Amino acid sequence: MADLLLYKLTLCAQKGVKESELSVREIIRRLSTSPAQFYRLLDQTNYRKSMRQLLALLHILNYEVDVVLRTQKTPAPKAEPRA
Repeated sequence: MADLLLYKLTLCAQKGVKESELSVREIIRRLSTSPAQFYRLLDQTNYRKSMRQLLALLHILNYEVDVVLRTQKTPAPKAEPRA
């Protein structure tokens, strides 16, 4: 689930960078990061990136991120005890 969320947020960031009136150089400056780290944030196959930095990037790109937590309709199965 966490990887899927990271993937979807990364796709939004990629789209936001393409549509932004800001230059890539300006986005990197506002993010206070290196170009290499910026491009790692935009790599949807990189699952070791900082969620904090990705959210900061989305904020710079004028995205609003809402997190919704709900209880499951059916409880998750209990793990069986190990022998």
